[in-house]
Amino acid sequence: MAPVRVDRAELLGGEIPLRPLSVSETLDAALAVLRRSPRAVLGPAAAMVAVLQVLVTVTGYFFIGGSDEYTPNLLLRSVGEQFTLAGVGAVASALIVLALAGLLAPAVARSFFGQQVTFRGVWGDARPRLKGLAAVAATLGLGVPLLGAPALAPFVAVAGTGGSTGVAVLLGVLGLPLALAVAVWLYTRYVLAAPAVVLERGGVTAAFTASARLVGGQWWRTFLILLLTVVLTAFMGLILRVPFLVGGLLFFGAEPQGWQAVAMLAVDTLGQIASWTVVAPFDAAVIVLLYLDRRHRREGLDLELQQRDEVPDEDFLALWARPRDL
Repeated sequence: MAPVRVDRAELLGGEIPLRPLSVSETLDAALAVLRRSPRAVLGPAAAMVAVLQVLVTVTGYFFIGGSDEYTPNLLLRSVGEQFTLAGVGAVASALIVLALAGLLAPAVARSFFGQQVTFRGVWGDARPRLKGLAAVAATLGLGVPLLGAPALAPFVAVAGTGGSTGVAVLLGVLGLPLALAVAVWLYTRYVLAAPAVVLERGGVTAAFTASARLVGGQWWRTFLILLLTVVLTAFMGLILRVPFLVGGLLFFGAEPQGWQAVAMLAVDTLGQIASWTVVAPFDAAVIVLLYLDRRHRREGLDLELQQRDEVPDEDFLALWARPRDL
């Protein structure tokens, strides 16, 4: 098989330098990944987003009910339902982003060598590690919220049994920040396990250990970059959804009923699928670039890659499969 030749002037069109990246370079590089290989990147995203978004929409349609009677207990239940639905959506989004971070990790790594990435290539690189990636994504996407859930248990107990509204609100105000803090700390510490389990070819436990090692001492930097990415993607997603929202209002009005309400929900779902198909790969690419950046900073991996003139294709992924401390 022909070797992969390293052309330093052609590394992703010169858009991703092979060295430790600044925050702005990390975000620019994530966009470059989408621009360079849109079919290979957006294809897997569209498939996963469509399935999960339809499930979330159907769940919300049957889970949230309406009523003309408004009482404190009814409003409290409604808030609880909306909060639960928002949590389901957040978990689904996290699962998509983590799965894409693993799938796209080899593609981003190959981009440092100026290689064109295809959908078949993405699948071929990631397929041997799919079970490990699924385990990592499920552990982070589902396990982290469960570890933060005990802080909300008192609120759920009072609200679910029709207890005092004031007590329930107080417990929610106290418990929600604590639950979020636990979930955010764990997610940030272990988020790099998604690309690690694919590129380093180790087990699930080894991937989490690698993430903790790479994030160690850089938790705040990692968290702030992830937070900035979430803010940017929220605006990007809203902008992409605007045409669907406006179209729904024009065709079905502000208060649709019957089949029109279902049709408007379908249009909104299409808007969410379209927006998440773009922003989820961007989120995933940022995670991969954070992983590679930490490898460069901690292990000097970029220096080794720069010294190579060519890399046999069969040995390509082996470059990232040997974590070491210099």
